[in-house]
Amino acid sequence: MKKTRNKKLAEFIYRRLDSISNNSSKVLYDSSVREALQTLDPTGDVNIRQKEYVIKKLSLCSMIMAGGLIVSAILWIKDGTQTKIVENCIERNVYGDGEKDVTLIAEDSVGTYEIALSVKERLYNESELNMLLERFLPLLEKTILGENASFDNVSYNFKLVNCLEGFPFEVEWQTDGEYVDSEGKLMQNILDTPKLVEITAVISCDTYEVHHELSCMIYSKAIQPSQEELITEALQKIQDETRNEKFMTLPSEMNAEQINWSYKKNSTGILLLIATPLLVLVIYFGTDKDLKKQVADREEQLKIDYPEIVSALALLIGAGMTVPNAWQRVVKDYQKRMQKTGRKRFAYEEMLLTVYEMESGITQTKAYERFGRRCRAQSYNRLAAMLSQNVRKGATNLAVLLREEAVYAFEDRKHTARRLGEKAGTKLLMPMMMLLCMIMVIIMIPAFQGYF
Repeated sequence: MKKTRNKKLAEFIYRRLDSISNNSSKVLYDSSVREALQTLDPTGDVNIRQKEYVIKKLSLCSMIMAGGLIVSAILWIKDGTQTKIVENCIERNVYGDGEKDVTLIAEDSVGTYEIALSVKERLYNESELNMLLERFLPLLEKTILGENASFDNVSYNFKLVNCLEGFPFEVEWQTDGEYVDSEGKLMQNILDTPKLVEITAVISCDTYEVHHELSCMIYSKAIQPSQEELITEALQKIQDETRNEKFMTLPSEMNAEQINWSYKKNSTGILLLIATPLLVLVIYFGTDKDLKKQVADREEQLKIDYPEIVSALALLIGAGMTVPNAWQRVVKDYQKRMQKTGRKRFAYEEMLLTVYEMESGITQTKAYERFGRRCRAQSYNRLAAMLSQNVRKGATNLAVLLREEAVYAFEDRKHTARRLGEKAGTKLLMPMMMLLCMIMVIIMIPAFQGYF
């Protein structure tokens, strides 16, 4: 049912295009397509075949276009509903599901800000050796300073790490929360006077635990945060304060600026909407390439069958048969093979058509000449010319000429087979190179691992 409706739609599109175009339009009346269809089926009505061919392409393209538009609309509607944040509340994942990464769009009267946020999962309810500690503490203090020169003048955020490579300790940090937060960020942007702050590192390893206190003089931030950073800090603060709540409520304003929240839209629907027409064009005109490939395969098949045809004719004519009888005998042998194998051979099909033409009253000379033109190959034109000349002049050395032509044709077939073999080898070159690279990687990785 759907196929019928789609075909009717394609026919309607064809009629509309036909009414607004002329006979030179390449969309409906491409001469190369017409010629290829005529070559593949010389007995059929080329006008009807071309119309059916174009309608089939239009049917496929219309199905893809309709499907693309429908999916684009669904994604657009779905994305529109998912970007809304109701009452500035984001629902957290339940405990055990992990963090939820979202991209938020914050809008105020000044501008729009894109904030990447990892909403942590909802929480319900909640340890080295002294000889190593002496080496660990200096490295820890140097690491956490970050861009600061010393603890006596802190104006950049600390880098509060939880561990150091090569040591078994885990570190938890205790801060006042007013001037430095648990992640080492300076909470106050501008300070009238420096503030002395204590930071405690709880160093543990299994049951081993040591408290290491650091005195820091905090100054104003060397780099003042942007509006985007202020919003991000506010979100982080809200998140830390509401970990036990089901929803995280976003701030409605920041520094007297009203903020409107929404999720960042997914552009998949728009991309699909843009890509669908391009895909339709590629498929519509790419189908013609498949048709041309069929014509090229037909020409290759004609070249392969030519030596056998000429050799068979030379053998039969040399045995005393007339040209028409020898021709019919070759065709009959092909028909028997066709019934057993079901394989269609274009050269023999053209010979069969020639038999039908002669039976319908067309002269042998004209039938052979038409056969050569339909085959569109120099070798078949040469064969047609020999046969036509034999009919006109009654040449007695036709069998000799055919045998010489058969020898030449078999030599040409060897060259063709060699060329096809080289072509196949070229196609295998890329997989061979990929396999070589894989083998080199398999050999070299263990070697480098053992060396280092």
